This record gives sequence, structure tokens and C-alpha cells, in this order.
Amino acid sequence: MTGLKSYLKYIIINIIIYLLKIFWIIPIKKNRILFFSFGGKQYSDNPKYICENLDILVKNKEIIWAFKENSLYYKSIKKYKIVKYSSLKFFFFFITSKIIITNDFVPSFLPVRKKQILLNTWHGGSPLKTVGLMQEDASYYDKLFFKIHNKKYSAFLSSSKFMTEDVFKKSLAYSGKILEYGMPRNAILLDEHEKIIEKIYKKLNIIKNKEIGIVLYAPTFRGTVGNTSFLSIKEQFSINNVLIFLNKRFNKKFIFLFRAHHTMKINMDSEYCIDVTNYPDMQELLCASDVLITDYSSCMGDMALMGKPIFLYTPDLDEYIKDRGFYWDIYSLPFPIAKTEEEFLENIKNFNSSNYLKGVESYFFKLGTYESKDSIKKTIDWLSKFI
Repeated sequence: MTGLKSYLKYIIINIIIYLLKIFWIIPIKKNRILFFSFGGKQYSDNPKYICENLDILVKNKEIIWAFKENSLYYKSIKKYKIVKYSSLKFFFFFITSKIIITNDFVPSFLPVRKKQILLNTWHGGSPLKTVGLMQEDASYYDKLFFKIHNKKYSAFLSSSKFMTEDVFKKSLAYSGKILEYGMPRNAILLDEHEKIIEKIYKKLNIIKNKEIGIVLYAPTFRGTVGNTSFLSIKEQFSINNVLIFLNKRFNKKFIFLFRAHHTMKINMDSEYCIDVTNYPDMQELLCASDVLITDYSSCMGDMALMGKPIFLYTPDLDEYIKDRGFYWDIYSLPFPIAKTEEEFLENIKNFNSSNYLKGVESYFFKLGTYESKDSIKKTIDWLSKFI
């Protein structure tokens, strides 16, 4: 997008924002709280964990969730009032809610009132991929985009000093309030979660015993949001071979789970694989998993909080670095990296738990982590001031 087109789009968005302010004559309902996750696609992530605990701890409130009509949750969530994302009704609830909680950017044209609280919990706790202005292809419009958005948010939730300084302040050019409480979604990873493990095993019809293990493969999306492809068949590894090596190294019989990113097309067919892409809660899957395989996803940082083994399979590493870029050298991470199946199997075979845990400890020290099992309580205590 050229500079002139970018600026015109910026002007048009600001005009729409100005015109929509006429609806501010409708009063704010002081106990109304609006939630949406990943632009109305999911009932998940930090908004879900804040909502469910807020529902228990705070009385006399009205909770609304916004979902896209094609979302799995649009008709399945019965506990809360549901509204269609981006509809006129959604707009009404957006301008009349006292508190709005999301984990991504809100639509650019929607105005936020001074007496409203808009909390962005974000969705990547341990960043590797660059975002915003740190991306090599960041445009003039991106700068204008963040100029519009930074005025909207009452606060961002941060999981680490790195997130505060390098992601929010530098990459997103945000200069407002930052709550350094950790990710609410990760509180269950740091607390007792045996009941969650039992729930997953029961859901997947897996008999739980000490000889059974779960390995979760959760790759991120490739390129831009519009590019929904996954690795080519040639680049994929043999699930059977990976299971053989995992079974031998960790002395368990592993069950292989596959969870695609919500923007990706799936082509991971195998008789050895259980597809859990539509399972609603990634954190619950991490609780139940003994090993994680990923590539560039921030779920590696979530899993590492439990000290569990993580392997990075990155056959398209060179291309991905060129297209997306990283905040730091991927080889400085404590997680074994492989660009080929042969390297991947060697990494499993040679995995050293003691060295790995030392590396994980150093990794979180470098991040300056704020993760805590009290993150939900701290967030709700802050929100309670405004209800």
C-alpha cells in the first residue's frame, strides 16, 4: 500500500470513528462486560480464563461473548449471552459495555469511550516471530494503524519484561498502561492440573497409566494470515518414526495428537494421529501432553513453564526467517531444532533432561518472565475497580 493510499485509509477510518461517536448518547451499562477471542473465532485463551473466574468472583455482572456466525461456539455456548461478531448488535454491546476484553486488535473503525475499559490480553506469551513495526515488510499504513489503535486500549497484559519492552513498546508502538501480571491462560500450567489431564484422556478415549504418554504437534501458521497453507507432504516427518524414537527415549507408548493453527489448512493424515484441532482449549492439551513438537509458535514458552520436553521441527526455517523474521536467534533457544527428519530423530535420541532444564531456566531469566499462578487473580482485582 502506497503512502498516499495509506494516509487516505487512515483519514477514512478516523472519519468513521468520529461519525460513530454520535451513538455515545446511549449510556454505558456499568455491569456489562464484552469478551471476544481471536476476532470472534474462539472461546479460548486469556479472555476465556478471565471470564470464567470473573463469573465466579464478581457478582451482579452481565457477560456477553461475541462469535463469528461460522464459529463452533456461536450456538454451543449456553452459559453467557451470545452476539454475532461485527453485527449491529455487536456494535451496540461494544459501545455500551463498561469493560471490553480481547486478545487481539479490535476493528479499527470502532470508537472507545473514555469511561470504558478496553483490555488487550494479547495471545503470544513467549514471542519468537516479529510482529508489528519490527517486521521487515512493515508499511507506512502499519505505523498509522498503531497510531489509531494505541488510543483505544486502557491496558495490555504482559507475560515478561521482553513483551513489555520489545513487543508492546517497540513493535506495537504502545505507550499506555501495561499490566505485568503474566498470562491468565497459563495459571493452570503452574498449578495442580491432574483433573484436567484426566478430562483430556477421557475425552480422547485414552486409558491413563504410567506407560502411556501424549505427544502434541502444534505448528504455527505460515507467512501472512491470508496464507493458510501447511508444510508440503515432502517436508512432513513420518509420525510412525517419531513415535518409535519417543517410545524408546522416554520409555512410554506415545499417542500422537495434531493441532493445526486456526488459520491453517490441514493435511496431516495418518493412522497414527488424533486430530485435536477443534478441541477448544490449547492450555488443557498442554497440561495433558508429555512432549510438544512445534516450530515457531509461542506455545513453546507455555509448555516450557512445566519443564516438559519440546522439539522444534523447522524444515522451512530459512524461508520463514526471510518472510517473517525473529526477535532473536532461534538457535539460542533451549529447545532442540531440526530442519530434517533425520536431525529430528537424532534430537529425540540424544535428548538430555538435565541440560534441557538448565536451558529452560536461562530462557525464562532472559525473557524476564512474569508468569504466575496468581495471574488471573491479579487481573480480576484490577478489573474489579471498574465494575
